[in-house]
Amino acid sequence: MTTIFKLRWLAAVAVLFSAVGAAIMFIIGSVTTIKSVGVYFGLYGLDAFSSNAALKASVELIAALDQFLLGLVLLVFAYGVFGLFVVADQEKWDSVQSDIRAPDWLKVTSVTDLKIKLLEVITVLLAVLFLKGILTITGGNEWTDLVIPIAVVLFGATTWLIKSAHRH
Repeated sequence: MTTIFKLRWLAAVAVLFSAVGAAIMFIIGSVTTIKSVGVYFGLYGLDAFSSNAALKASVELIAALDQFLLGLVLLVFAYGVFGLFVVADQEKWDSVQSDIRAPDWLKVTSVTDLKIKLLEVITVLLAVLFLKGILTITGGNEWTDLVIPIAVVLFGATTWLIKSAHRH
């Protein structure tokens, strides 16, 4: 039994690489934000302060928001997996979370709790992706433009159902 318990350290691989992925997404989001400032000030061939530059800069900022959100998803996942699988002493982990004043939304108490948190953030990611798509529409509307909003509704409904079942 102790051998199986020691295998929990395999989850540390997921924690490590999720944290690395989160750091990479934060860097990419920061670079995209800086690029949007350059776009608005005319450093990429558009007239500075024009409505075209503002629209392009807005799209870049929404892309940066998307990248930061993905970084947060990876961070929440890493934190949750660490607390659920890697930590051996759950009481000590709870004490550490209290000491560092971790917000309640970051505390993960079960795999279902982790799934709910990830579903919530993925729903927001899809909504941001839809907003970016709206701002970049160049032609007429297609039926495929409805795929992301339908996915947002389905993810939201799924999250609500899982939360409801988890409470009872």
